Amino acid sequence: MRIAIITNYPIGKDALGNYAYHLIKRFRQNELISEIVLLTNKRFGKEGLFFTESGCKIQVKECWFLNSLTNVFSINRAIKETKPDAVLFDFKKSMFGDNKIANALGMLLPFVCKLKKIPNVVVWHEIYNEDTFKSITKFLVRQLNRFMQLADRVVVTKQSHEKLLNEKYSVKNIIFVSQNINIPEELKVSQLTKLNQITNFGDIIEYDVTEELSGKTEESIWINKVVDVCVNMFHELVEKKAYLYQKKVKKFIMETS
Repeated sequence: MRIAIITNYPIGKDALGNYAYHLIKRFRQNELISEIVLLTNKRFGKEGLFFTESGCKIQVKECWFLNSLTNVFSINRAIKETKPDAVLFDFKKSMFGDNKIANALGMLLPFVCKLKKIPNVVVWHEIYNEDTFKSITKFLVRQLNRFMQLADRVVVTKQSHEKLLNEKYSVKNIIFVSQNINIPEELKVSQLTKLNQITNFGDIIEYDVTEELSGKTEESIWINKVVDVCVNMFHELVEKKAYLYQKKVKKFIMETS
């Protein structure tokens, strides 16, 4: 199965990039994934893909710019060119830069995938709460949140977001998976010994420290669960799509015979 991952990847420059590093690393080690198409921004260059473990092929396609109002079109074009079996949208506020319009347009991507009938999952790290806005802005935020929910599945990384989506939108396709790494109290790791929990989102520690800990706390790294959940959903959605296509072909053959 070939999957496209839309994310802000460059490591060390953005918290989402640190998270994406581990996400991609785990995805490429999954036996059901044959290739990853990384749809990232134009500042990627040749840095970041230094995985030493065996895994599937990664194709990097730099197809969007920070603060660009045309990202939704360029990403759509990249999806059309690469033809993935499924799409993962790894989203965080300001993912597309400081321009609010650029980020708002980016939130239309799950809808674009739905129109193209491509199975897609959104990993939604930060959700705009419409109640913090007023008048027309509140209405627009609500509509953008609804566009994000058009994904086949929505994975949230905070329980407060799960509660918000259930209460405000009655979302049926939502799954909660924590974004944290739980550190056993007996584990002595330099200055982190007093912490029971560190984030895996680049806010407290960088990816290399997380990498150091991962060998000792493998079973408690929740990002593995994110990958497992997404892969299972992708497999289910792709199989369903193939079944419906075969059913349509059989119906056409019967009608024309």
